[in-house]
Amino acid sequence: MRGLILLLVCTSLPTVGFAEEPWCWNADEVRVQVNGDHVRIDHLAALLNCCPDPITYDVAVGDVTIFVEERSETLCNCDCCFNLDVTLEDFPSGFWILRYRWFDIETGEWTEREFQIDVADLGQPYVPYVAAQNRYGCLETSDVPEEEPPANQRSWGRIKAAYR
Repeated sequence: MRGLILLLVCTSLPTVGFAEEPWCWNADEVRVQVNGDHVRIDHLAALLNCCPDPITYDVAVGDVTIFVEERSETLCNCDCCFNLDVTLEDFPSGFWILRYRWFDIETGEWTEREFQIDVADLGQPYVPYVAAQNRYGCLETSDVPEEEPPANQRSWGRIKAAYR
């Protein structure tokens, strides 16, 4: 009898983790937009710790490559989907390879995307800096494709969201 109970518990565990994956699981999208000497990078559907304070961006300039690394602290025991954007100003003129990198929770490894960009010469200096950054998330439940709980089922979701 004990062996039968243990077997039932073990066979039901793998399906629990799969059902709890957020909608943005492996859905990261990175976009780059150049406007004069400003370069805006959008990281959409980023799965991060649910209280990622602070999110920082390290910028390093190489010969033909500019590296931008997104970093965040892990303060809570939960994950959430975010849309992030960062704007770099005084981006050096010329043809550049932009390498954007972040730690991907889904794979447990660093992920990198590479873009080729051409920046106009407006007399800007050689070293870009982070001028603005925004984050939008945990994304509203209306943005998350999930079923509504039954009317008779209580939920702490709205109360928790109000205090984040």
